[in-house]
Amino acid sequence: MRTTLEIRSIIKVLGHLVLIEALMMLVPLIICLIYDENDWKCFAWAIAAASLAGGIVSLATRQVNTTIHRREGFILTAIIWVVFGIFGMIPFMTSDSPLSATDAMFETISGFTTTGASVIPDVEQQSHGILFWRALTQWIGGLGIILFMLAVIPEFNKSVGISMFNAEATGITHDKLHPRIRQTALSLWGIYMIITVISSILLWAGPMNLFDSVCQTFAAIATGGFSTHNQGISYWDSNYVMAVLSLVMFVAGLNFVLLYAIYRNGIRKLYDNDVAKTFSVIVLTSFLLLVFSAILRGDDFNIRNYLFNPLFHVISAITSTGFSINEAEGWGPFSLFLTIMLMLCGACAGSTSGGIKVDRFIVMGKNLINEVKKTVFPKRIYVVNLNGSFLQNSLVSRVSAFMTIYIFAVMTATAVITLFGYSFTDSIFMVSSCIGCNGLGFGATGVEGSYAFLPAVVKWLLVFMMLVGRLELFTFMVLLLPSFWKK
Repeated sequence: MRTTLEIRSIIKVLGHLVLIEALMMLVPLIICLIYDENDWKCFAWAIAAASLAGGIVSLATRQVNTTIHRREGFILTAIIWVVFGIFGMIPFMTSDSPLSATDAMFETISGFTTTGASVIPDVEQQSHGILFWRALTQWIGGLGIILFMLAVIPEFNKSVGISMFNAEATGITHDKLHPRIRQTALSLWGIYMIITVISSILLWAGPMNLFDSVCQTFAAIATGGFSTHNQGISYWDSNYVMAVLSLVMFVAGLNFVLLYAIYRNGIRKLYDNDVAKTFSVIVLTSFLLLVFSAILRGDDFNIRNYLFNPLFHVISAITSTGFSINEAEGWGPFSLFLTIMLMLCGACAGSTSGGIKVDRFIVMGKNLINEVKKTVFPKRIYVVNLNGSFLQNSLVSRVSAFMTIYIFAVMTATAVITLFGYSFTDSIFMVSSCIGCNGLGFGATGVEGSYAFLPAVVKWLLVFMMLVGRLELFTFMVLLLPSFWKK
C-alpha cells in the first residue's frame, strides 16, 4: 500500500545534520594543527565528505517544506545515529593509526551512544585530535543528537521538533520546560555546558592538564567513559580526581529537567523528587554493600579501598559512565553480580545515562504492591503515582512491556555471543554493558582482554545493542511493524 511518509523532509533534515557534523569535526582538526599532528588530514577528508553530501542534499531539497510528524520523527531519530556514525568513522579509518571499518564504526557508535567501550588497544598512540573527537562524540551524544539540532536550528522550533524530541528523549514521560521546544533544548544545553565548564576547571586545578580535564569531563558529564590514557582514571592515581568525577557522574545521572528546576527554584526540588531520592538510596546502599564485601575480603584498611574505589565504581556503573578501576575485577563474584545489576538499572530518566532507568523500577515496584493489595481488596481502585503525578494504566503497561523486551534482548544477544565460545558471564556482561550504554569490561573485555579482540560479528551485534539501548528499544521496534509503513 502506498505510504504517506514525507521522505523528502526526512532527507532534508538529514542533510542539515550532516553539515552540522562537518562543523563539529573542525574542532579536532584545529586541535591537530595546534599540536602539529598529521591527523588533521583525516579530519579534512571527513569534513569534505560530510560537507559534500550534506551540501548536495540541502541544495536539492531547499524548496521542500519540512513536514515532520510522529512517524517521520521515529525514522529520523533511528537513522541519524547511523548516518553520524558513517561520517564520524572516517577520521578513525584514515588516521596515522587507522582502524578497520568494523572497529571504526564500533568506536564511533560507542562514542555517540555514550557507551564508552573501546576497540583501540593503545589510546596513547592516538593523536590529540582523535582523542578529542572520541570525547566530543560522547559529549554531543550525551543529551542527544536531535536535542543538539533543536538547539542550533531555529527552523525546527515547532511540531517538527516536538515529534523528534519525543522520539529521542528517554524515560516514561517527556517534560518540556517551555512552550517552544527550542527554548527547552537551549535550557537543557545551558545546564549541560555549565556543569561541563565547572568540571573542567576543577579537574584542571588538580593533576590534569587542560586537554585531559576537558576530555575526562566530556566523558563524565555524558556518562560515556572514554579516557585519554590506557590506564584510564588510574593514570592519575588521585583521590581528588575520583572525588570530582564521582560528583560529576552523579549529577549527570539526574534528570536534567530536574537540574534546571533546581537551578531556577533551589535545592528543595531535589528533595521532592521520588526518582532522585531512590537513585541516591540505590547508590548509597550499593556503596555500603561493596564496603561490607571489602571487609569480608580483608582488604587493607585505607581511604582508597573503603571510600573512593567503591563509591567511584558504583556511580560509574549505575550512571553507565563505564570509567573502570583495575582493582574491581578482583573484588569477587558478589561485586560482579552487583555491577551487572547496576548496569541494567541505570540512573534517572532524562539524564545522560543508559540502562532501564530508576523511574521504571519505581513504577513496576508500586504496581507490584498494588497487584498484591488487589488480591486482598479486589474491589478497591489502586493507581501508580510518580513524583506526585498519577500514571495512566497505558503508561504502566508500556513500562512493563519495555522491561520485558529489554531483558529478552539481553538474553537473546547473550545466547548468540555464547555461540562464539565466550562464557555466560563474559557474554552477559558485555551485552549488559553495551545495551546499557555502559562500556565497562570484564573478563574477555576487561583486564584479561579487550573489545578489540572480539570477532567482527560480535562487534556488529554489540553496535546494534548500543543503538537499541540508547534509543530505548521502541524507536527501533516500531520500524519493524508493517502497519508503521502503511497509509
